Amino acid sequence: MIKEFALEPDVLATSFRDFSYFIEKFGVAQGRVISRFPKDWKKMVYQAAQANLRGTRELSRIEIRLKEIKDDVLLESRRPGGDGAQPWQSRALAEHASLPFSGIIALDNPTAHPDVMISVDLDGADPRFQAFGQRHINRTSNEIVDCVGLLLDRAKTVKLIDPHFNPTRARWRRMLGLVLARLKNNGQAGVTLEIHRSDDGTLPANMQSYFDSTIPNIRPAGVSVQVFLHPLAAMHNRFILTNVGGASYHTGLDDNEDGNSTPTDLVSLLSADTFSTEWATHSGHAAFRIYL
Repeated sequence: MIKEFALEPDVLATSFRDFSYFIEKFGVAQGRVISRFPKDWKKMVYQAAQANLRGTRELSRIEIRLKEIKDDVLLESRRPGGDGAQPWQSRALAEHASLPFSGIIALDNPTAHPDVMISVDLDGADPRFQAFGQRHINRTSNEIVDCVGLLLDRAKTVKLIDPHFNPTRARWRRMLGLVLARLKNNGQAGVTLEIHRSDDGTLPANMQSYFDSTIPNIRPAGVSVQVFLHPLAAMHNRFILTNVGGASYHTGLDDNEDGNSTPTDLVSLLSADTFSTEWATHSGHAAFRIYL
């Protein structure tokens, strides 16, 4: 659901207008993000802008906007970056061969590679660049998780928010297992998964049993799990949030693989402001259970 693009630094360095045009096309809510490739991508953009725009007000404006780019626009790449002595596009294509981007946006395409999009020709009509912030999905555990898979692969903290979350039920446990597997393999240290559900009047001992009988058996080493209970009246919406963005699920985080519920769901990627509000709402509470 979220596309990750490699964006050549020189594309943003020709003018402030070009810089703004491209940056505004990206963000989790739009279904497109820029890969921080290589790690010094911001520095490369500024150096290219210096070469083209030194002494102009445009350079100062680009410098300010570079500092303001948020995590939901520019994501860690998970790629080593290649040989710094080689041209950026050569490095990007080499990494693309082993861990593909959704596309590569560059000033030119000397090798006529099908996944390289020339910046001056790029618009929303190009199917390679098209992306959507909302999508109907089949309520399978795989599709639920894949909607935010790119975010999970970069996440340090993940919040699963569903008022009825019950890991003893297979329809939630399947999704939970897939999330834990992605967190185990995302290469981050000290990853935390939070589960937020309602305090619906279930006896505390029974609620504890829901999680004690399940979480220790499926929690991978290196991932801590925390459970939070909230007043039932305060919980309505369902989300998967990560520290780099998130999505809302209109029906629930439980799948319909057993065929006893709604077969589809509408998933919406969150704008930066909405994400910040929901993240704050589900932060700062005392945990009901912690698994380390």
